[in-house]
Amino acid sequence: MLRILVLMKESVRFIVVLFSHVLPLPMKTRLMLTLLATCLLTSTLQAQSREVWMVGPMLHYNIGGEKNRFSFALEVAYWNYEGFPYSADAGIEFEKQKIRLYSELQTGIGLAGIAIGPVFEVRTKEKKVNLGLQGSLWANYFLGFDLRFRKSGGEGYVSPGTYFKLPVGYDSGADGDSDWDSDWDWD
Repeated sequence: MLRILVLMKESVRFIVVLFSHVLPLPMKTRLMLTLLATCLLTSTLQAQSREVWMVGPMLHYNIGGEKNRFSFALEVAYWNYEGFPYSADAGIEFEKQKIRLYSELQTGIGLAGIAIGPVFEVRTKEKKVNLGLQGSLWANYFLGFDLRFRKSGGEGYVSPGTYFKLPVGYDSGADGDSDWDSDWDWD
């Protein structure tokens, strides 16, 4: 694991030096190219992984209820690719006069998948709390698009959206031993 982090650090350093000395580009362009190269490097490492933690922002347009509004969320997801791919995620979503906490179980193959789970909604203006259910159909790799369906407080919503996720931790499992668990014998 330490070798991979050192490799990532050195690769990013090399890319920054390359873009700053070899290519006469504006600072914004160099930063974007560095971010893109880091994402590609991380995706290469993640492709070998059995377990991955991902985090990123989400933006949805919520159609339904009194008014159609945008919402912004931050979501964390754990993926396990050993055998049948499955995931659990949790997020917090902010919409004008509403805050939602949610969690979903999801699965997917390749670039597409499905998710379903409970949503806890607080309507700040009305001082009302609702428990509901939401599900999503999504297509992505790092940048994705989803169509979310939500039923909460007697109202139904359809929410097309987009998101960006980056892996923040993973276990390659290359040596057959996970760095995230312990072999301690408690008996």
